[in-house]
Amino acid sequence: MSNKIKLPRVAKGKKPKYLDDGSIDNLMAMIMTLTQEISVLRDRVDTLERTLENKNMISGKELDEFIPSDDLEATRKNRRHELLERVLLPIKKDLE
Repeated sequence: MSNKIKLPRVAKGKKPKYLDDGSIDNLMAMIMTLTQEISVLRDRVDTLERTLENKNMISGKELDEFIPSDDLEATRKNRRHELLERVLLPIKKDLE
């Protein structure tokens, strides 16, 4: 039985201050959010690809040539939208 811990998607507490300019702080927060997201995704994709190839279930070529269905495209579009909302959150908060 796996007890997976669900972490909050938005940091709580005082907003970090990187530099003197608030706009640059917002950009830095966005870059750090994107970097974190990319790192996690790359690790997960690497794990999946290695596992599938080791089990001879799929090749790298098949992954490169995959064409998603319309439903999958819609799911991915929604996921991208949610990511952009999260990345742009510092700017939205400043504009409020």
